[in-house]
Amino acid sequence: MSQFLNNEAEESEDEEELSVHERKKLKQLKAAGGDSSEEEEDDDERLREELKDLIDDDPIEEDDGSDDDDGRDGKKRKREENRLEDDDFDLIEENLGVKVNRKKRFKRLLRQDNDSDGEEELVDEFDGVDEVDEDSDEGDYESDPDDFIVDDNDQPITERKKKRPSIFSDACLQEGQDIFGVDFDYDEFSKYEDDSDGYDYDDEFVDGGEGRVKKKGHKKKGPTKTIFDIYEPAELRRGYFTDVDDTIRNTDIPERMQLREVPVTPVPEGSLELDEEAEWIYRFAFCKKTVSEQVKGGNRKNLRMPESAISKIKQTLDFIRNQHMEVPFIAFYRKEYVKPELNIDDLWQVYHFDGRWCQLIERKRKLKALFEKMRTFQLDTLCADLEKPLPDDIRLIQDSDFERLAEVQSMEELKDVHIYFLLNYSHELPLMQAEQRRKLLQERSEAMALRQAASAENGAEGADGAAVTIQDPKEGADPTPVDEQLKPAHNNSQYTVFRKAGFCGFAKHFGLTPEQFAENLRDNYQRNEVTQVSLSPTELAKNYLSPRFRTVDDVLHGVKYVVARQLALEPLLRKTVREVYFDRARINIRPTKNGKALIDETSPVYPMKYVAKKPVSNLFGDQFIKLLMAEEEKLLEITFLEEFEGNVTANGSPGDYVEEAMTLYHLDQFSKHVLEWNALRAECVNLALKKWVIPDLIKELRATLHEEAQQFVLRCCTAKLYKWLQVAPYKPEIPSDYSYEEWGSLLGIRVLSLAYDTDLSVAAFCAVTTVEGDISDYLRLPHILKRKYSYNAEEKSQKLNDLRKLRDFIKMKKPHVVVIGAESRDALAIQTDIREILKELETSEEFPPIEVELIDNQLAKIYANSKKGESDFKEYPAMLKQAISLARKMHDPLVEYSQLCNADDDILCLRYHPLQERVPREQLLEKLSLEFINRTNEVGVDINLMVQSPRTLNLLQYICGLGPRKGQSILRMLKLSTQRLENRNQLVTSCHLGPTIFINCSGFIKIDTASMGYSTESYVEVLDGSRVHPETYEWARKMASDAVDADDDMNSASALDEILESPERLKDLDLDTFAKDLERQGFGSKNITLYNIRDELSCMYKDHRTPYTKPRAEELFDMLTKETPNSFYVGKCVTAMVTGFTYRRPQGEQLDNANPVRIEASGKWQCPFCRKADFPELSEVWIHFDSNKCLGQAFGVRVRLENGLPGFIHIRNLCDRQVRNPEDHVRVSQAIHVRIIRIDIERFSVNCSAKTADLNDVNNEWRPRRDAFYDFVTEEQDNQKAIDAKTKALKSKTYARRVIAHPSFFNKTYAEVVAMLAQAEQGEVALRPSSKATDHLTATWKVADDIFQHIDVREENKENEYSLGRSLWIGTEQFEDLDEIIARYITPMALAARELIQYKYYKPNTTPVNGNEYNFMERILLNEQKRDPMKIHYFFTASRNIPGQFLLSYIPKTNVMHEYVTVTPEGYRFRSQVFHSVNSLVCWFKEHWQDPTASPAMNSLSDSSSTPYKNSHSMRPPGSVSGSKAPYSITGSISSSGGGDSSGYTKARTTVGYGSSPIGSAAATAAYYGGSSTPWYGGNTNTTPYTPSGQTPFMTPYTPFMTPYTPFPTPYTPHASQTPRYSHGVLSPISQSSSSQQGHQYGGSGRGVTPRYETSGSGRNSISNYIYQRDKVNLDWPLPNDFWTSHQQQQQEQPIGGIDMVLGLEMSSGGGGVEGGGGYGKDYSSSSNTGHDASAVPLKSSLRSMPGTSTTPY
Repeated sequence: MSQFLNNEAEESEDEEELSVHERKKLKQLKAAGGDSSEEEEDDDERLREELKDLIDDDPIEEDDGSDDDDGRDGKKRKREENRLEDDDFDLIEENLGVKVNRKKRFKRLLRQDNDSDGEEELVDEFDGVDEVDEDSDEGDYESDPDDFIVDDNDQPITERKKKRPSIFSDACLQEGQDIFGVDFDYDEFSKYEDDSDGYDYDDEFVDGGEGRVKKKGHKKKGPTKTIFDIYEPAELRRGYFTDVDDTIRNTDIPERMQLREVPVTPVPEGSLELDEEAEWIYRFAFCKKTVSEQVKGGNRKNLRMPESAISKIKQTLDFIRNQHMEVPFIAFYRKEYVKPELNIDDLWQVYHFDGRWCQLIERKRKLKALFEKMRTFQLDTLCADLEKPLPDDIRLIQDSDFERLAEVQSMEELKDVHIYFLLNYSHELPLMQAEQRRKLLQERSEAMALRQAASAENGAEGADGAAVTIQDPKEGADPTPVDEQLKPAHNNSQYTVFRKAGFCGFAKHFGLTPEQFAENLRDNYQRNEVTQVSLSPTELAKNYLSPRFRTVDDVLHGVKYVVARQLALEPLLRKTVREVYFDRARINIRPTKNGKALIDETSPVYPMKYVAKKPVSNLFGDQFIKLLMAEEEKLLEITFLEEFEGNVTANGSPGDYVEEAMTLYHLDQFSKHVLEWNALRAECVNLALKKWVIPDLIKELRATLHEEAQQFVLRCCTAKLYKWLQVAPYKPEIPSDYSYEEWGSLLGIRVLSLAYDTDLSVAAFCAVTTVEGDISDYLRLPHILKRKYSYNAEEKSQKLNDLRKLRDFIKMKKPHVVVIGAESRDALAIQTDIREILKELETSEEFPPIEVELIDNQLAKIYANSKKGESDFKEYPAMLKQAISLARKMHDPLVEYSQLCNADDDILCLRYHPLQERVPREQLLEKLSLEFINRTNEVGVDINLMVQSPRTLNLLQYICGLGPRKGQSILRMLKLSTQRLENRNQLVTSCHLGPTIFINCSGFIKIDTASMGYSTESYVEVLDGSRVHPETYEWARKMASDAVDADDDMNSASALDEILESPERLKDLDLDTFAKDLERQGFGSKNITLYNIRDELSCMYKDHRTPYTKPRAEELFDMLTKETPNSFYVGKCVTAMVTGFTYRRPQGEQLDNANPVRIEASGKWQCPFCRKADFPELSEVWIHFDSNKCLGQAFGVRVRLENGLPGFIHIRNLCDRQVRNPEDHVRVSQAIHVRIIRIDIERFSVNCSAKTADLNDVNNEWRPRRDAFYDFVTEEQDNQKAIDAKTKALKSKTYARRVIAHPSFFNKTYAEVVAMLAQAEQGEVALRPSSKATDHLTATWKVADDIFQHIDVREENKENEYSLGRSLWIGTEQFEDLDEIIARYITPMALAARELIQYKYYKPNTTPVNGNEYNFMERILLNEQKRDPMKIHYFFTASRNIPGQFLLSYIPKTNVMHEYVTVTPEGYRFRSQVFHSVNSLVCWFKEHWQDPTASPAMNSLSDSSSTPYKNSHSMRPPGSVSGSKAPYSITGSISSSGGGDSSGYTKARTTVGYGSSPIGSAAATAAYYGGSSTPWYGGNTNTTPYTPSGQTPFMTPYTPFMTPYTPFPTPYTPHASQTPRYSHGVLSPISQSSSSQQGHQYGGSGRGVTPRYETSGSGRNSISNYIYQRDKVNLDWPLPNDFWTSHQQQQQEQPIGGIDMVLGLEMSSGGGGVEGGGGYGKDYSSSSNTGHDASAVPLKSSLRSMPGTSTTPY
């Protein structure tokens, strides 16, 4: 092919037809290349062509024989000069007035043929131009309009010419026809090589004007362009256009056999190699157990194949090597020879091991040749001087060496033999090679002399002959001997030095040769006794002293090295130790420093973090790959122990193997020199094993374990692909009473598919396929993911509009099935919507029941983003291409998955296994290809359908015997022939397949004989449409004839037609007898084949794949969540976000038996269900019940996991101790760590636990199970060492001593500076080195007694690490030196702190180090309140937990509030305000204490001890306030009553009207989320982080009853610390009860306001934020009971603003998702909530009969 293209068309044979699009592109490129080259060469010729019709009065004469002739000879030019032009004839006729008979003249044009790949053709024509008709199919002769010949009247002049055949008989010529177009003719094209590129035609017609005479011009000279000049070699290989590809195409051997790493070679006739190979494959492929455990359960003995398989393996090898039958053919059509021992996977294993066997045999042959050359060299050397003694370092090659080489069974053993050969003979190899070259040159010289003598006798002719044959000896010789390719041992190695010193002779006196010791070790007893010399080692060593080895010790050291090296490289010894070590090797695993911190329970190597003496045979599956990955990431250290167990001794306990080996080189005598020799031998054995043998075996073992783990991953990948490919096309179940024309699925199905993206900005698409799998229409649905019942009218309208369009689309297209890509859980909602549409169509349009399926969209996404998808649908968006792939997958998964089998290897993009990237790419691709081969041959291909539908083209390469090259060749020939494949015989006649390829592939290529009908005149073989192989057609016909009892006159074809109509008649045949007859006739055993023929005639090409089934619940869960059982499982610790709480409403009997509790400390009543404790009267509690505002008790927490799944934490799983109210422990939008304890795959939800015991897995029931050889002792020791080291580091923390000259700088530690400042005055400062780095200082100043603030100072522009930086920074503020820091930063803060400490309402903080300063202030305030309850008391104290801040605590009602005042150089910062004095701070606070704080204040953490239940700080949605509280304003005056040690506001005696201090919700929200840095901690709603030692940090809910709350050292922002991925204000995904969504949502009535965490202690009932916005009320001070009674009577008849609105907007429990609670904290009145009654009732004195008392503000 290559020669044909290069010689005939100046193109490379490597060009082969790809797809139509690629071929056109290729031709355009070549045409462009051809044009560009000829433009430069033929400018003169083109110019003459354009001007040839003009009259040239002065023609140019040319010299004959000119080298630069342009293709026209001198005679032609002279004739043209003498001939008149057309214009001359016109002028003559005009002047003479008569018609002049002029000769016909042709015009020459350059025509660019579309199918000629840019080749320019010269075409003679007159002035007219007609269309080109390139194809003509009928008749032996045809008119040739391509010449464009017309006469003067523009009438075409046609001629009859012989039409060339449409298809060449040779495949190469056929390919040339395809490349160069239909006008290509090989016979004429061959002339172009020696002739000119175009023709010159004579003026005269011949044979009546219908012929013309061609005249050759001179050959045009110029550079030629080949395909190698146009395309890169990589592109040629990608398109299979190289010479190698063409050879593979034309060779009648299966393509895959030619491309195997070791090509398949036949076995010589009469050889016993197949017997040896069959036994070898049986032992190594099916009987040899793996080093690690690769089969679950460890039951590997049952997998041993019976010995009867050896004969089957031999027969399989004969089929493969001698008959070139591929595995699928053997599995399908030679079952009798392989069943039942071998299945198709076993056959592929035989095929694979055959390649390894051939490689082993070839290397053994080359090594044997090397042995023979060395033995010949040694014999020649010894024979040269027989009297010369044999040197000590010479080891003669013996017959035992050849026997040992013949016994080699593995590559490892062969490598050992080769290395041992190099050890003994590397110093002789150069001499041997030199001798070989000398002999070769001598032979050549002798041969030359003989040829010269022969040439002298025979004369010149003989000399020429000699010259021709002079290279024969050279060609027959081996130009590159095997030994020249082997690298000899380095001459400067230690062994070489010792060998030259003669130590090899000393080694021979050790008593055993290396071979003898290896035999002892193999047999485990002293088979060969040690021979003892009479001299001691020391005495013998004196004989080997030399200038280089001057002492006996040097000699003994050298000889020990020589003996140990010889023992270590002995092949038998290495083989013996290898078998023992691989079976008994153990490993230790230890984490590195990073591994101790990073390997947690989510790590795949967590169960093996600490492992001691684990046998490698206990490793399972892919565990070793995971260990290697951790080792590469520097997380683990894997150590293979050099010590391993020996054989079992007499007492039953195995000893050390090395020590046992020493005893086998031991002589049982007790003389002194024997003991010395025994010690020397033991040292040699120990050195050989531990220095060389075992380290080498450890490397081999690591590689073996890695390879076995990779094979496990490969098996998992192929199993996953098998699961995907084994699914048959979807078959709908349409009732028979529906119209077949509309709903029949015999010819195929119509599929409607929908693909979407979770991004709402990306439109979803629907696509509908025809029954053939082509796309008929599509629909864009941009709003399909929106909610149908949304409160947003626009969103709802868009959703309904898409559903209407989808309904009309389904109604028009009538799909058999609807499929949805399982991208996320939104697919469930879409599935529900479509099912509703189909249900409605069943009623209105009489649609049959149509299924809506959810399928995995992994394949569709890869196809949409691949080059294949881009080329198939260039203008389509990605979502539409996904929808197309989903629909086609339902048509035929095998065909759709084959779309990824392209040159880009997109099939590797599918996720088969988490570790698939850890296996070699080539191996994974090979294994996946084998799975495609098995499934494709099982299903078969319709080659005529492939010609029509390019979608199925990729499957042809997997047919048995074919490949990508042969498959493309077949398709190209069929396309060029423009005819269908009517029978399988045309594979040979039309497609030019050889007999071997035809036998392999013919049975798997099916022909739809039913569709042929009367469209062909040739005989249609019915069996061509079945799996029956052509070689068994006669048997099938005989079976059909026997089944129908056909007489002799009946045609076998008629019998087949009859039996196909009634195949049940085949069951009456006695096939066993028929099989015996065939066996007697010499056809062999065909019993299984006959039964297969009967099954095939019963149903031809029946699809044996598994029918499509709906995904199971677990599979659907994995598809929609994109999780796997390995990534999401029970016991996994994950991060979750709190989304809400679940409540249990009290029922009738519970309400009737309710017993409200009175709190003695506050005199309030508490609801026994929701624990709300601010009811002033008992009647308010009953109103609370009657109005259905009691949400009940919260019994669980709703969370959302990182993967979007909703979760639920029951109250009993929230904390280790009893929890009464979950809202006291967690807050909405808080991120916490939870452990999964149950997964509900049907509801897509999980149950979690946040208990510390579960997070730490105290009972070892959740974390992954530790390895059986886990080293708990070492882990505990390492943990204790880490704790001790950390403690020691803290105690002896050193600081870099600095050279800074300043009176306030001290080179002291933290403890020393604190101790020094403890005795100093308040405000004193000391600067010291920082523990952060050498470019940091720490400024410590005394805030108050035992309270010190540490300020970090950053240095820049340092000269060295000990000096002070030129610029100093505190945060973002720059200072020049230390004096400026003290004067401008620390001193102002110290003065401000001193002023606040001297304030009269300051209390020294006497809280213990780990105490709760809030409790300390509460005790003081409560005591003051008891002394003077008429005042609101407040105090300041220096915060011990946050040095530099002062705690402001006050008690406006019953609960203590806490806020922080920060001391800054500018003054006091409080609620985003800065005050320059304490008085201005206090005055502003007294006026604005009731304002919503930017950082809400803290409530009290405890109430009176008499309270049955603790008040809780409930979390409320945004903007929600206590609607029943009327705000009050402070009247202003300060009372000094109650003593100077107490402070308080005098309570007002007049009620302030509504609206005096309005605060809108928007303003409140803005104030709440202001930029204040004043820290606030949400009461006991915060959680304390808990970090177990060495593990992943967990968030354990904080328990206020047990652990005092400790604020954080940095300002806290309610939302800043939350996980970014969690958005606030998102509706809860699930509801655990009917009250959960009604009672506690967080969306602010759909306003989308970010939720906040309020600290109100009120109950769970509330009114909406909307009411609060309308009722802008003020808070007044609580009034005494006596004053309240009179005041109540005065206000009894007054209307209360906002009550009508409250009553009119009364909602169900928690309606609108808004609940009650203070605007920014605890309510500052003693009243209950308002608006709970159904009507406005005047206030009365009776408690039970006055439900309206709670509606009047204080």
